[in-house]
Amino acid sequence: MVEQHGQPASDAVVAEVPINPGRVLRAIARIGYTPESAICDIVDNSVAANARRVAIVLERQPNVAESRRNSAARYVIADDGDGMDETSLIEALGLGTERPYDKDSLGKYGLGLKSAGLSQGDRLVVVSAPRGGSWSKVVLDLPHVEKVGKLECLVMEPNEIDLARIEQLIPGAEHGTVVIIEKVHKSNHPSIRKTREALKRNLGVTYFYFLQGGYRKFDIWLDGEPVAPFDPLFVDEADAGGNLDDSTWDGRSVRWLERQRSVVLDSENGVRAQLEATQLVHPPAFDNPAEIRKKYMIGAGHYGFYIYRNRRLIRWAERFDGIIPTDQDFFAFRGRILIDDTADDAFNIDVKKSQILLSEEAEQSLDDAVHEAKRQSKVAWKTAAKILKRKANSDPYSKAAEALSEIEFPDLLPADPDDVMAEAERSKRAEKESVRHPLKSGEREQARKDGARVTLVDQLDDNALWERAHDATLGTVVRVNRSHRFMRMFEERFGSDADVVLLLQALFLSLAFAESGTVRNKQDLDDEIIEEVFVRFRDQASAAVYKATTDALERRFA
Repeated sequence: MVEQHGQPASDAVVAEVPINPGRVLRAIARIGYTPESAICDIVDNSVAANARRVAIVLERQPNVAESRRNSAARYVIADDGDGMDETSLIEALGLGTERPYDKDSLGKYGLGLKSAGLSQGDRLVVVSAPRGGSWSKVVLDLPHVEKVGKLECLVMEPNEIDLARIEQLIPGAEHGTVVIIEKVHKSNHPSIRKTREALKRNLGVTYFYFLQGGYRKFDIWLDGEPVAPFDPLFVDEADAGGNLDDSTWDGRSVRWLERQRSVVLDSENGVRAQLEATQLVHPPAFDNPAEIRKKYMIGAGHYGFYIYRNRRLIRWAERFDGIIPTDQDFFAFRGRILIDDTADDAFNIDVKKSQILLSEEAEQSLDDAVHEAKRQSKVAWKTAAKILKRKANSDPYSKAAEALSEIEFPDLLPADPDDVMAEAERSKRAEKESVRHPLKSGEREQARKDGARVTLVDQLDDNALWERAHDATLGTVVRVNRSHRFMRMFEERFGSDADVVLLLQALFLSLAFAESGTVRNKQDLDDEIIEEVFVRFRDQASAAVYKATTDALERRFA
């Protein structure tokens, strides 16, 4: 007899399908979180629990510098939300536990806590208390699950460390939840410093609507500092700037491309989204392009749509496979799509609530809705570039300064010391740099105005070709002696070639960073001795380049 209409045949035998809970948890943990996205997923639970305060702490491994990979010992996320009793805590650690989700819930599949937590570490500790109840503690330890072959958690009494942590992070709270991710993975895990920097920005963007107070009072603290809301569209500035005129825009103000309006995603089911878009600024139009680029997050990884589901960001700089082309002419395009959970099918929301695959109708609807905004954005970007080009007359040194402003040199090399004492000594030596190698006031003002980490000066002591310097805003910079015979020849021969200027300035800047890194990290030698060696090295190198210029280069280019 065969199966009919989805029902088993009457002679079918029911067989239980085996499941290995340890392997299932390992698979769930490989969904693909970064530390910051995992922490945000856990903060979602705090939002759902009506928390008013969330405190996040990134705890460091003893004697390992924060700038090192694998420096994280544990991640702690605490809130003063509704909390859970022991039974609810155990249920929260189940897989796909069936429970009703509110209309505006940030959850969807009941996997977030486990998938996010175990993606970062093998041990998940949850301490919680409901309103009017006492504190309970459960532990989901992945090695234990793998050993016993059963999905089980360990129920414990909160200890003194747990209670002290609660009082420190959510002082005076009688209810709430603390999630602790332990046994943090050590396979090329991001450094504490990198995770903190990413979280500062990501939390402000992700929970913008909650943090700004328009929805409900909600505060997030990261390692003791409050997180500020961050609007990726800069709507307040767009309101001040008005609508974009793509034929006259000089790139110095945020403008409206599309004011908020409703767009139909699924006509049959009445699913709609709110759409808005702004044109951000053109960084080269400013005297400090590097700072402007950082302020407005202008760059390859930030343009496109920011999608908010139930007021929580689920997708950063989404371009929908070409609705917004991969093209730097769209760097200033910034869109926002506001949806609720009724749009999940139109957007095919995945388990992490971070991957988007539009239905055909939704894709066509969005493409039509932003067609004119895209055209305006591209034309305006080119207009701003043309206006700037006429003003700057294509100055190759300005172009080099803009390109070099984006370089992030490594703080440490694999062989550099990275314990606590080394970190303290590194900070001490870094403070000395500003005193030993200051920029002169006039140079400093001009360098900051141009955003230039390479500055040309009329002369240096002993006719040195270059000299390292330090500025509180720009960091390590390099002074290059334009009176040196090599530089005079270079400017006469190649000074109008932007690519060659960039190559040479990149070399000088890299040398300066190499000196700075050596002084800070070669801690088995006195830093004063290292500085003397570098002075001698620059003198020798400058004299050698001078000789090569007079004996070979000038003859070659004569």
